[in-house]
Amino acid sequence: MASLYVHPIEGLSKSFVISAITVAMCTIWPTLINTMVGVGQISQDFMNVSKVLNLSWYTHLTKIVLPAIIPMVFTGLRLSVGVGWMVLIAAEMLAQNPGLGKFVWDEFQNGSSLSTSRIFVAVITIGLIGFALDRIMLMLQRRFSWDKSLATR
Repeated sequence: MASLYVHPIEGLSKSFVISAITVAMCTIWPTLINTMVGVGQISQDFMNVSKVLNLSWYTHLTKIVLPAIIPMVFTGLRLSVGVGWMVLIAAEMLAQNPGLGKFVWDEFQNGSSLSTSRIFVAVITIGLIGFALDRIMLMLQRRFSWDKSLATR
């Protein structure tokens, strides 16, 4: 039976590659869908101005489209980071990659009296890391977005 993953890259295990592909496949959709919705919601007035000024496709893209869709793109990116973090933990559990997911799974399987407290600490750690990732994405959104209403949040 032929395998897609034939030649292991030094330092990358098969379970790591499978987990990375799984996370990538799960995280692309929120950003892609939000980007498409953002493009669909560009004001017709902006499009008309672009036509009247006879802007090139590059100028149209950089001066009209990108500034208009940046808030939606970053919303999709923030959703993707959250989904990716959850999927990464689950993939670590299933693929037995070293990390928080494997730690939680091993402690769950262990069944000792201290396992519940260790799992609780791991879950809190997972939540704090997820919260920190969201705050980092929000900080980047504030930096790159023209939507200054984000500065008050």
